[in-house]
Amino acid sequence: MSGDHMKKRLNVGLLIDDPNNNFSAQAAMGAELACRTIDANLFIYPGHYIGKADNKFGAREYEYQYNSVFALPSAKSLDIIYVLLGIIGSRADMTMQKEFLDKLPDIPKVILFSDIEGYESVTFNNYSGFRSVMEHLIVKHNAKKIGYVSGPLSNVDAVERLDALRKVMDEAGLPLTDEQIVYGDFTEYSQDVVNELLDRNSDLDSIVFANDNMAIGGYEVFKSRGIMPGRDIHVVGFDDDSFSVTMDPPLTTVEASSADLTYQAVLNAPQYVMQNTGANVEVETYLVQRSSCGCDGLDVDHLIDRLGIGSMTVSDDFIESVKNYLFGIFEEDYLVTALKDRVSSFLTLVVSYVQGDTDVDRTRIRSEFKKLLESDVMLYTYAERLYNVFESLEAQGLKLIDDFDRKVEYVSMFAEFYRLLSYRNSALTQQNKSKADRVTRLLNRQNNDFFIMREENRDPYRHVLSGLDSVGVTRCFLYLFQGNTKTVNDGSWKCPNTMLLKSINDRDGARTLPEEQQLIRTEKLFTNEFTECEERRTAVAAPLFMGEDLYGMLLCELPVHEIANLSVISRQISVSIKSIALVEEQERVKRELQDSLEQFMRDNTRLNEAAKTDDLTRLYNRRGFLEYARKAIIDPENRGKKALICYADMDNLKMVNDMYGHDDGDFALRLIAKILNDAFRTTDIIGRLGGDEFVVFAIVEVDHYEAKIKERIAEITDKRNEEAAKPYRIEMSTGVYEFECAEDIDIYEILDLADEKLYQEKNEKKAKNGSYR
Repeated sequence: MSGDHMKKRLNVGLLIDDPNNNFSAQAAMGAELACRTIDANLFIYPGHYIGKADNKFGAREYEYQYNSVFALPSAKSLDIIYVLLGIIGSRADMTMQKEFLDKLPDIPKVILFSDIEGYESVTFNNYSGFRSVMEHLIVKHNAKKIGYVSGPLSNVDAVERLDALRKVMDEAGLPLTDEQIVYGDFTEYSQDVVNELLDRNSDLDSIVFANDNMAIGGYEVFKSRGIMPGRDIHVVGFDDDSFSVTMDPPLTTVEASSADLTYQAVLNAPQYVMQNTGANVEVETYLVQRSSCGCDGLDVDHLIDRLGIGSMTVSDDFIESVKNYLFGIFEEDYLVTALKDRVSSFLTLVVSYVQGDTDVDRTRIRSEFKKLLESDVMLYTYAERLYNVFESLEAQGLKLIDDFDRKVEYVSMFAEFYRLLSYRNSALTQQNKSKADRVTRLLNRQNNDFFIMREENRDPYRHVLSGLDSVGVTRCFLYLFQGNTKTVNDGSWKCPNTMLLKSINDRDGARTLPEEQQLIRTEKLFTNEFTECEERRTAVAAPLFMGEDLYGMLLCELPVHEIANLSVISRQISVSIKSIALVEEQERVKRELQDSLEQFMRDNTRLNEAAKTDDLTRLYNRRGFLEYARKAIIDPENRGKKALICYADMDNLKMVNDMYGHDDGDFALRLIAKILNDAFRTTDIIGRLGGDEFVVFAIVEVDHYEAKIKERIAEITDKRNEEAAKPYRIEMSTGVYEFECAEDIDIYEILDLADEKLYQEKNEKKAKNGSYR
C-alpha cells in the first residue's frame, strides 16, 4: 500500500442488523469510539438478516428491502469492512454466510461475533463466561439438572457456547443429554423451543439461555405455566443486554459487551489495512448476578472485592476500578473526561466522610452527586451499575464508620442518592420517548404540509429534509434511484451504478441540488464532493421503500447513540417520497395534456431546446439526451432496429484542471464533444450528462458495431490532439452496449450496462498504465 494512501483518513465500514436491536446499537457505539480514537470515518450499513424468515420478521413481507444497504459498500469509498455476522447471519447456514461475505468488496474484512475460516475475527471468550455462570449455579444454588436453549448451530458463537457448557458440565460431573438442549435463533421469539424443552424435561431445576434475547420468550413461557424464575427455577442468560435488568425478575446474565467487541476490533483497523495482523481477538466476559437465578439481589461482597472498594480508606486505587466498571471502553473517550472527574470528586468526598473528615458533610457530597447526575453520565453507563457501586460503597462504609449517628446519616444519604438516581432514570426514559414522538410529529407535519403548499412554492425534496437538524441529525443527504426500482425477494436485484442526489441538509440549510449536479456514482454515496468534509464523521445509510418500490437511500450523520431514530426517520421519508411520486405523476400527466394543447399554439421551440442543451459543449444536456433517446428507442419506426449506447468519460480532466487550469479543462471537454460529433452522424443523439461524462445513442442496423466505432473515435482523437497541440493528451474511455429498440426498454438499465463496459475499459487502462486519471 502506498504512503499516500495512508496519509488520508481511513474509511471504516460497519455492517450491522436492525439498529433497534440493542446489541447492534451498542456495537455501533463501540465502533464509533474506536474511530474517534484512531481518527477514522465510520460508515454504518444497518440491514436486517440473511437466511430463513423467523416469527419476528416473517409477517413483514417487504423486510428484505432493508438488506439493500448491504449492496452499497465499495472499495472506492472504504478501506476496511467490519461485519456483525453473528447477528446478520444467525439464521443462515455456513454456505450462505460465506456467499454473503464473498459478495462484499475485495478489501480487508473482519468478522464480529462469529468466526469464518479465511477471515480475521473478533469474538467473545465464551468459556470464561459460561464457567462463571455454571460455577454460580452449581456451587451457590446446588443445580443438578440444567436445560440449555442454544443459538443456531450456523453461528460460531452458539457452537462455542454449547461446547463451553458441555465442558463445564462434564468437569462438574453433571449430565447434559441431547434431550436437555433445544435450538433457538438468538431472537426473543423462542417460545416454541422453550416449551419443547420443558415438555421433554419436567424436572429441570435450571435453564441457561445462550443469549438474553431468547430469555424474553422464555419468560413468557414461564408466566403461562405459572413458573417464577428465581423461585421455581434458576434462569440465566448471556450478553447483559440493556433490557435484562428490566425483566421481572431481573435476569442474571453474563456481561458480553458488543461495544467492547467492536471497539477492540476497530482499534486495529490500521493494522488490518496494512495486513500487519493475523491474530484473532477474544473479548472477556463476566457474571452479572441478579434475581432470576435465585439470588437475593446483588452479591455485594463479590463486587467490593472486584472493584477493590474494601481498601477505600487505605488507597484510592479503587477509584480507577470504579470508573472502569462504570464506563468500560468509554473511559478512554475524551468526551468522558469530565464525567470521570465528577466520579473521582464524588468518591473522594465519600471516602473522606467515611474516614471521619468533619469538613466533608452531607450537603457537600449531595452537591457533587447532583452535578454527576446532571451530566451526560447516563449516555455512557447503565443506571444499574451506578446502583451497584452505591450499594457497595454503602455496605463497605458502614463497616468502617464507628460513630452511630454518622452511620445513620450515611444510610440516609445513600437512600437519597437512590431516590435521585431513580428520578433521573425515569426522566431520561421520558425524554427518549418524547424525542421519538417529536421525530414522528415533525415528519408527519412535513408530509401534510407538502399537500397544502401552493404549487409554485413546492420544493418537495428540500422540504422532506428540512427540520431534521432539530431532532439530532447533523447532516443528511437524499439519494433517489432512476428508472424502474421495483424489487422482489429473490436475490436478483442489482444496485444501480448511479443515483441522483436530490437534496441536502447541512450547515447551510436544506436545499435541492441543481439538476446538473445530482448524478452521483453509487460507489461514492458516502464520499462525494457534497459529503466530504475536513472533520471525521460517522454516517449511516437507510433504504427508502414502500412495498416493492425501492426509491433510494437516506444518508444521515447523527449521534450514534440515537441511531435507532433513523428507522423512524427513513420510514416517514419513504411515505413522503411515495407522496411526492404520486403528485409528480399527476403533474406530469397534467403537463403532458397542457403541452399537447400548447404545442399547436406556439412556434417558439428555441427556449425548449435551450433547456435541453449543455452550455459548454452545445450538446444535449442530461434532460435533452434522455428525452430524445427515449423517444427514439420506443418509436414504432425503430422497433427491432439495431442500436447502441456509447458511454464516454474523459480520462484526465482532473489532471488538466489541476495543472493547467479550468479554462483548459473546458477546452478539453469541448474537444471531446467535437470528437464525438465527428465520430457519429448528425442524426445520432449526443449528450453530456455532467462533469466529464458523455453519452451517444445511435441506430446502426448492423451487429458488432463496437469495434468499428471505437476505432473511429481513436483515429479522430489522434487527429484532434495534433491540431490542438496541447502539452497534454485529450482522450476518453468508452463503453458500448448494443441492443434492439423496443417499447419495454429501460434506458437507465442500458446506460448502466454501457457504464459497466466503460469502467471495464478504465480498469484495463489502469492495469496497463498504472493510472487512468
